[in-house]
Amino acid sequence: MTGTHASHGSHETGDSGSGDPAVAWRPRPETTADTAAVRRIHLAAFETAGEADLVDALRRDPSAWLPGLSYVADAPDGTPAAHALLTRCHVDEVPAVALAPCAVLPGYQKCGAGDAVIRALLEAARAAGERTAMVLGHPPYYPRFGFVPAARFGILPPQPWPDDAFMALSLDDSTPPRGTVRYAEAFGID
Repeated sequence: MTGTHASHGSHETGDSGSGDPAVAWRPRPETTADTAAVRRIHLAAFETAGEADLVDALRRDPSAWLPGLSYVADAPDGTPAAHALLTRCHVDEVPAVALAPCAVLPGYQKCGAGDAVIRALLEAARAAGERTAMVLGHPPYYPRFGFVPAARFGILPPQPWPDDAFMALSLDDSTPPRGTVRYAEAFGID
């Protein structure tokens, strides 16, 4: 899975498997009690603290943080094993959401934790009335959720990114707005 911040670009955390049907993932909204666990997930999944620091910075930004749109997936023992986050971005001036960062504890990668948490999070965004989601991600992974190259909708990245990795998803079956994506300041993308 991937993140979209300037210092690290696109990354994989390895949850590209179709999932182990024996694992019953329990995705749910993050609570304040999960803050340390979310940080541990990102620290374990990535080589640097960049994504963990990004989540913390987004959490502190009231213009980016969307209550109820940070999700964890609990393993059967109740341990948060995966995290996915949607924060406010804009396509020109039209509000949208950015999926990033996403991470899975290494011991739970390739068994469906990432898939479960992302699906639940996107459904929560639909229920909250969000219309368009953006992701800079691994091209073979994100289409399973309905993401397609953003260029198909006339959506441009804020930097030169590969067309197949910069993707958009209509959450309400409407046509996404055209324009250039503007991310929250914490992403460090000009």
